[in-house]
Amino acid sequence: MALLLVLVIVALLTSLLTELSFSTMVDMHLTETFRDSTRAYYLAKGGVNAGRMILQADNNNYDSLDETWSNGVINYPVGEGSVTILIEDLDGKLDINGMVVGNNPQAIVTDRFYRLLVAIGLDKLADPAELTAALIDWMDTGDDPYTEIHTDGQSLPVSGAEDIYYQSLSQPYRCKNGPLETLQELSLVKGFTPEIVKRVSPHLAVNGTLAININTASAEVLMSLDLQISRDTAEAIIDYRQTEPVKSVAQLETILAPEDYVVLKTLGNIGQLGTKSHTYRVESYAMVNDGSRRLMAEIDKRNNKLLFFKVN
Repeated sequence: MALLLVLVIVALLTSLLTELSFSTMVDMHLTETFRDSTRAYYLAKGGVNAGRMILQADNNNYDSLDETWSNGVINYPVGEGSVTILIEDLDGKLDINGMVVGNNPQAIVTDRFYRLLVAIGLDKLADPAELTAALIDWMDTGDDPYTEIHTDGQSLPVSGAEDIYYQSLSQPYRCKNGPLETLQELSLVKGFTPEIVKRVSPHLAVNGTLAININTASAEVLMSLDLQISRDTAEAIIDYRQTEPVKSVAQLETILAPEDYVVLKTLGNIGQLGTKSHTYRVESYAMVNDGSRRLMAEIDKRNNKLLFFKVN
């Protein structure tokens, strides 16, 4: 009996020591992972700062996709880790926060958004007028949903969405009644299905300027600037800028029909089209052993001001 008790105690102690050893190994691994993740965070933060320095060093009179900032930095080795830095021009996109100021829709940007939805082909999935009205209602400060919107000389009936609609959902939430902080918020807006959000997001920004950079805008964004800009015209501009950057809208006079060139020249003269950019997104991804961090910042290049910062 005594021998059996000794054997039981030995077995229990062995099991306890094995568990303790395993727990120690797990704790050490977790400690190392936390340490590596912390190091990755600071490496990624350094990547954001490096991106900002790249942008500050770019001081010519145009911004295009053949410049150093556009190439980024891919898997650059740093100590035991590596960092990737990607820089994206946001002034080649439509800043949807410009659609509303307070409780007042802004016709220029609202018309652009409606045209953009059509240019992308989303009119085959949903009514662009309804999507436009729902987004205006999501951002404006009023509580009355829109029943009509005006775009390009048309008056279109709509059924917008304010708190009454969102509170009636099976999982209710409040209407934002303010500007978007990220494009992911679009998925909360009435009518913006995952498919629609996926297709429209590459052409949108939540920080930007009214003036679209002709060197970095997609064909669809260029088409959204004016009803007269056709897909053929937009693609002719993109083909041209692949051979050389557009340093002045006047360069396009020789490749465009006179009536199309006049439209672009007018947009340039009134500050809605340009060749320089001011707002950029810097994304930095760092890995150190088993740890990784992704940081995203949006920057106003004019004063190196941080507009948005997110850690993943």
